[in-house]
Order: sequence, then C-alpha cells, then structure tokens
Amino acid sequence: MTRKRASQVVDRNGDRNDDSDRDAEDQASASQNHRRFRRLAPAVTPLYAGDIAAGLSGHRAGSGLDEFRTEVATFLGAESTGTYTSFRRALCACLLALSEADDADRTDVLVPAFCSSDFPEAIDGAGLNPLRYDVDPRSLALDRDAAVAQIDENTLALVAVNVLGYGSEMDRIASHCESHGVFLVEALGYAVGAAYGGDRLGTFGDCSVLNFQQGKPIPVGGGMIASRGAGLEFTDDGREPVAPNVAALSGYAVLGRPHPYYFYSRVKTLLDRYHGSKTRHSTHPESKFDVPYAPPFATMSNFQGTVGRRVFRRIGNDRRHRERTANGYADELSGCPHVDRVRPISGLTDHQHVRYPLLVDDPAIRDSIAAALADIGVQASPLYDWPQIEAERFPGAARIQREILTLPTHPYVDAEDRKRIVRTVRDVAMNDAM
Repeated sequence: MTRKRASQVVDRNGDRNDDSDRDAEDQASASQNHRRFRRLAPAVTPLYAGDIAAGLSGHRAGSGLDEFRTEVATFLGAESTGTYTSFRRALCACLLALSEADDADRTDVLVPAFCSSDFPEAIDGAGLNPLRYDVDPRSLALDRDAAVAQIDENTLALVAVNVLGYGSEMDRIASHCESHGVFLVEALGYAVGAAYGGDRLGTFGDCSVLNFQQGKPIPVGGGMIASRGAGLEFTDDGREPVAPNVAALSGYAVLGRPHPYYFYSRVKTLLDRYHGSKTRHSTHPESKFDVPYAPPFATMSNFQGTVGRRVFRRIGNDRRHRERTANGYADELSGCPHVDRVRPISGLTDHQHVRYPLLVDDPAIRDSIAAALADIGVQASPLYDWPQIEAERFPGAARIQREILTLPTHPYVDAEDRKRIVRTVRDVAMNDAM
C-alpha cells in the first residue's frame, strides 16, 4: 500500500514535471513566434496617437509653435529662436546671419571630418567654404588641437557637432573661439538635454541649431536656431508656415514600432529592389535634399510645435530608458574581442544615448556582426560612411568611419532584445577571434 502511494506520488510529480517542461517549451515557442515578425529600427523616439491628436487640435487653434519656441529658448537660455522646415535650412539661415553680422567678410566654416553631409551641403548653400577638422575616435569629441590649428583670419565660424550626442570640452572651445573672434555654433542633433560641466549643451556658443528629423530626441521634422549672441536675432515673424506634416508623423508613430517596422522594411526593400526606388522617408515637412537656399524660408507648423512640446516634456523619460539599455550594452560587451565602446568625455551628463556606438577593429567583422544582427531582426548601422575620409589627413575621423557600428537603444528595445543583441555580437566576435 505504501509502495503504491509512493508510486502514485512519483507519477503525479512526473506529470507535473512533464507539464512544466511543456509549459517552458510553449513559452519559448510563443516568444520566438512573437519576435518572428519583428524588427528594431536603428533609432526611434516614440510618438503616440495622443500626440497626433493634440497636434491637430493645436493647429486648428493656431497655437503650439510659439509656445514650443519659448520652451526651447527658456531651456537653452536663448534670446531668440526661429524655426525652419529642415535642419539644412536652419543651419544655412544661421550661417547667413553670421556672415551678415561679420565685418571682415570671412568665408571659412569649420566642421568635423566625421559628420553628416547636411553640414557641408548647408555651408555650400550659404555661399561659404567648409573646412574639416579631426575627431577623437575614443570619445567622438572634436580634436581640439586639430580644430584650433585650422583657425585663421578667414575663419567665420566653428561648428561643434555633438556626434551621437557625445559632447566636447565646450568651455575651452568657446573660450578659444571668443579670443579669436570666431563664431561658435553648436549642433544639437542628438544632444538636446545633455550637459557638460553642469551647463546644458547649446548654452556655450553664439547659436545652437536643433535637428528635429526622425530618430532624433524630438522627431517632429524641421529645425530651429536658438541664438544667445547679441545682434543675432531670429524669429518666425514675417515667414509663412509650412503645411502640417500629419501623414509623415502619423506614419512615424505607427511604423517605428517593431512589428509594423518589420512589414514596412520588407515592403520598402522589395520596392527598392524591383522598382529602383531609393526614397528616404523623413519627418521633415519638406525634402532636405535639393534644397533651394533662398530666404525667406518657411517656418514649422503649429501642428509640429504642439507635438514637439509634448515630446520635449518627456525627453527625460525616453533618456532614462535608453540609458538603461546603453549601460546594459556597456556591461555585457565588456571584454568582447574586436569590440570597443566609445567613452564620453569627463563632465558629460544626461547623455541621450539615442544610438549606442561600438568600434569594431576589423571592417569584415563589423559587417559580419551587422549581418548577424539583421538575421535576428535588429537594424544596426554604420554612420556617415560616404565619402571615404582621408586617413592621412584625418586619422581619428577615418578610424571612426571604418569601425563604427551603432546599436538601437530606443524604448522599443526590451531586455530580451538586448540579451539577444549582446549574444549575437559576442558570438560573431568570438568566432572570428578563434
């Protein structure tokens, strides 16, 4: 009788173990199926249906843009602001104003050798001459010695580009520019909200230029100039607003999520392959390419301003999520062969971590990592990979271009995604190290 009861207990426990195993298998299968039609975009700042609805309401009420400008101006301690339909137009308008304020007819504008093509294009559009300086590959900060060496009597302005939000020693750069009578422009594409030495980036220069393109901390399309310099006044007065980009921002709100982004990217790939379409969709209300640099430029819309205010107010929450993911990458990829991380300069705080950059010491391994991540539905990407940078003139920038690979950090990246990404990077790097 005792043996029978014992047998029954064993059988019941065995049943429970079998059920537990099946449950675990079912959960793993469900998780795998859930991630099957899922793809992570390289950089997303989420927009929501409530943002679009509020934007439409603000547009109907004729409000939103002035309030957005005021909030940004207060945040950056700016004396004036103006909005534009793309970052290129904003930067061009800024440089035109600097050139007009300059009594010496200087024409050279310094930009980093590693940066978006937006910068030289806008400088050319303003009728000025872009000159390059090198970048420190360890921190993505500007190489101060290289930048200073470029300054001469024909230098109108130095543009400090916070590449991926990684700032530079802005106090020393501002002091040097001031002593040489050179305008300092801060480009805040990925760096809105970040600070250096306790002061917000965007408060060191004569002007800062903000980029509201997709993937940035405020992805409502367009751009803004915030001026702190005496005699440099920007305004939206007297310029017509652009039509609201409702479709673009609605699409961004929906398609930035992992499941819709999977189907969007598949369809776009097929169209590109069979119809030769290379269209690059943007949240800018007007194309940033083939830009007519002829003032007066249009302003942003009240729709964009209203949405922008809502995103701006939650920038801290988005930053904290991205920071957790970035810290996870840093910890879990520590010691990974062939892979190093960018280390921000001392004193940089509230870094937005919009993308997490890796430096992979072999381009072939970098390509293998990117391909392996694509196979698991993760869009990791290099940055500013064309035209090729001259390694002899700009060794730091050339190294970054050759080695950089960015991982997604946005709020749609969950803990399981991060683990799968880390595991994939490690597996490829370890296999190539053997």
